[in-house]
Amino acid sequence: MLSLQRRLVLHGTRWSRRPVALRPHVRTITNLDQDAVADLFAQYAVERNGIVCLDKNDLRALRAGIGEDTAASDSVCELFQVADLDGNGYIDLDEFLENAPVLLESNPARIIIVVGGPGSGKGLLCNRLAAECGVVHLSSGDLLRNEVERQSPLGREVKDIMARGELVSSAIIVTLMKKHMGAHSGKRVLLDGFPRSVENARDLTRLCGVPELALHLDCEDTVMLERIMERGSASVVRRQDDNFQTAIRRIRTFHKYHKATMEWLHEQHVPVVNLDCSGTPESVWKQLMAIGRLMRPAVKVKSTTNSSLANDDWNQRAV
Repeated sequence: MLSLQRRLVLHGTRWSRRPVALRPHVRTITNLDQDAVADLFAQYAVERNGIVCLDKNDLRALRAGIGEDTAASDSVCELFQVADLDGNGYIDLDEFLENAPVLLESNPARIIIVVGGPGSGKGLLCNRLAAECGVVHLSSGDLLRNEVERQSPLGREVKDIMARGELVSSAIIVTLMKKHMGAHSGKRVLLDGFPRSVENARDLTRLCGVPELALHLDCEDTVMLERIMERGSASVVRRQDDNFQTAIRRIRTFHKYHKATMEWLHEQHVPVVNLDCSGTPESVWKQLMAIGRLMRPAVKVKSTTNSSLANDDWNQRAV
């Protein structure tokens, strides 16, 4: 196992104990989503003596919330000592951002799951969110289809299962998702089509913590079926599962597990945004935009230091 100092060097993070005001500011998380990292900080930070910050217990809770094993308290204490650059016993936003690669390791900063039946428009919505909001889109279905096309051992294993419109085992899906999530450390990730069952959901929690939010795409079965058939006839490269019989089985499989998945989200206190997706993609987008406009004043990140990160560019940040 690499020492903590070695990991810091690999991530480009400096082993510095100079006060924030005295050290030149260097952005070390250019590959991360700074908004997502700041939002993660805000969820666990507490205001102390006028400064919003993390103590060791807050950091332990934060790392547990992104799926990290926090049983080894020595590791958390070591990480805290590294990130507490001014040595005052707390980690402020500036320090958290500078040390995020080490504090988060290979974990996404935020997870949003997109729940909906086949043909409900999950892919279209996620693609637009990725393009206009800078989030990462991971589709379990696309990842599996890529494995099938590559004729990898995993692809050969799941090909017939997918052709029948059945669910691939949770162990396979989780292994695949974990493999691809590792490339998106410190980012906000949209999970499209995962979890599809309570077993998936529990595995997701162990993998990266409880999701920040769920988008629930509600769509009538007849509309989903029509869209699948239209997609199958219009596509140059037709998906193997875009046929009538498989579409019917996929919709039935969705309903078989959907209620239990939604109940799990409720039990875990995951906020759920219900979207009517029986209309056009633009109508769905307008629903999200309306929510964003309503909440804009409430989602500003408060400044926590006098550093450059806490100036107007951060204070005015909003969805």
